[in-house]
Amino acid sequence: MRSPTLPFLFLLAACGAAGLLAPTRGAIGFDGPLDGWRQESTGGRGPHATWTQQADRAAISPPNVLALVSPNHDAEERFNLCWNPALAFRDGRIAVAVRADGGQVDQGGGPMWRVQDADNYYLCRYNPLEANYRVYVVHRGVRRQLATALVEADGAAWHRLEVEHAGNRIRCWFDGRELLSAEDGTIDAPGGVGLWTKADARTSFDDLSMLGRGR
Repeated sequence: MRSPTLPFLFLLAACGAAGLLAPTRGAIGFDGPLDGWRQESTGGRGPHATWTQQADRAAISPPNVLALVSPNHDAEERFNLCWNPALAFRDGRIAVAVRADGGQVDQGGGPMWRVQDADNYYLCRYNPLEANYRVYVVHRGVRRQLATALVEADGAAWHRLEVEHAGNRIRCWFDGRELLSAEDGTIDAPGGVGLWTKADARTSFDDLSMLGRGR
């Protein structure tokens, strides 16, 4: 399956200031129909979380954001997924704006890519409760950490998370700063792109952009 021929242009958040994020030309702003997006979960028990496309006055690319508004479960090890298999991606760059709206056990989240199904994918995520930024691979439903970095930032503000994946090499940026790098060959095939949170994290996402190829 070919990657969509959308005019995605990748914009680094070089300013590094969470409150000054600008919309990316050609990015997905979640203002149109969410055809093809799947709401699923990895691990744990209970219903899937509720993801909602909703108006937000603070949206990076107004008027809407995509938000996880209710986890609908109390499983601390459950991963909440919203992803689209039609956004075929293997190598290239992905960026998304993330805002932590709440959560007692967990907060924040981030992008997922090379998604094969609900149990096999890569992700990087920001967690303001733990003050860290990490990249993982999930294989057969088991999450394995590839790299971590400390991050002190305002969880209630928007932050841009960016990832570059080329072959087995992964690099991740947080508000324009490269903080993570790793090598991993667990999932080599192209897959979908989506959004990820854990446990009871309520999180908003906006301005999803991708530049790369699906094969």
